[in-house]
Amino acid sequence: MKKINVILATYNGAKYVTEQIQSILLNFTHLPEYQCRLLVSDDNSSDETTAIINHFNQQDPRIELLDNGKKGGVRENFNYLIMHTEADYTFFSDQDDLWLPNKMRLFMDRFVELEQQQQGPILLHSDLCVADKNLSPMHVSMFDYQNLNRAPDLARLMVNNSVTGCVMACNHELFSKARNSRIGESIMHDWYMAMLAQAIGRVGFIENSLILYRQHGNNVLGAQSASLSAVLNVSFKTRLVKARAIIRQTRIQAKLFLEDFSPALKPEDRQLLSDYVESFEKGFFTRFKLYSTRGVHKTGWLRNVSFFVFYVVGI
Repeated sequence: MKKINVILATYNGAKYVTEQIQSILLNFTHLPEYQCRLLVSDDNSSDETTAIINHFNQQDPRIELLDNGKKGGVRENFNYLIMHTEADYTFFSDQDDLWLPNKMRLFMDRFVELEQQQQGPILLHSDLCVADKNLSPMHVSMFDYQNLNRAPDLARLMVNNSVTGCVMACNHELFSKARNSRIGESIMHDWYMAMLAQAIGRVGFIENSLILYRQHGNNVLGAQSASLSAVLNVSFKTRLVKARAIIRQTRIQAKLFLEDFSPALKPEDRQLLSDYVESFEKGFFTRFKLYSTRGVHKTGWLRNVSFFVFYVVGI
């Protein structure tokens, strides 16, 4: 019997985590041919989160709280889980969403389909339904809401992630390679794993919106509309600081990725990463060539305006 782990990172999530766990357990009932477990890491919550997890564990031993010590944030919390779990397939979960009942079944059917075609590292992700704090749908597709690329190549993924961790799952082949890397130093685990799957394996996308992605005002990241009006609601100074910072971080992450996986990369991908890292020390025309002819840009004109200004022009 093959094993599935769902890894759940929590922090002061008592208000919503019960609904999320119940939705995951409901998904387990549709997978009787697999051995399913829910593994939780808590980042030293000050509310009743760990008590709720322990109560679930008393009722169902498939639910386990691995650790409740301080990790230092969502990235570090998930990195702890990545390093302390192992299964044939691993699903990632946030604490405040709700999974629809057919989510895991659809993912596993797609895994089987792809693995029958060709073995190797695989990452699957799906669309999300953006919902309010009461789980009332606000937008049926986050990919449409945020104008995200459903099938990005490595050049696009290098500068803009469109794989959302809370609807991501990967097989053992991909997971083991990520665990042997310095993923803990990346911008975010989902971004790094998406780059890895695109470079040395396969990325599959399921069009269905398979979770209610709850927006409640305290989301660490959350869903933000890509419309002009939404962008204008954010102060110029805030956008300026964020745009500059993330571009610098993508360079650091690309260098890290190149160092971690260079021997396994296709020559053209190795060259692309190297050229991007080095382009920050070169002139306008070098960066413009990467932007205009080699696909190093983002999706949507609004995102590309700031990317062009802060990367290509180099302001």
